[in-house]
Amino acid sequence: MQMFGNTVRADGFDTRHVVTRVHSPAEAKALPRGAVVGDLHGGVTFSDAVANVLEQRSHTGWLQMKTNGLQGTHWTVIVLNR
Repeated sequence: MQMFGNTVRADGFDTRHVVTRVHSPAEAKALPRGAVVGDLHGGVTFSDAVANVLEQRSHTGWLQMKTNGLQGTHWTVIVLNR
């Protein structure tokens, strides 16, 4: 899994819509374009096969996002463009 760039501060990042579980490559292929997939663990909750499919569907690859607020959580996300 490749990470691109520095951590992005995402003040308006709505984590309620982040897909946090993808169990198979077939499930990764079935996600709609525009879906945001990620976790709070550096992307390690996804298998290599799932991560490979997600990376093939993204123009930007994995990004680090820091939300604001009291917790200031760090997310690792990927946006599916294809």
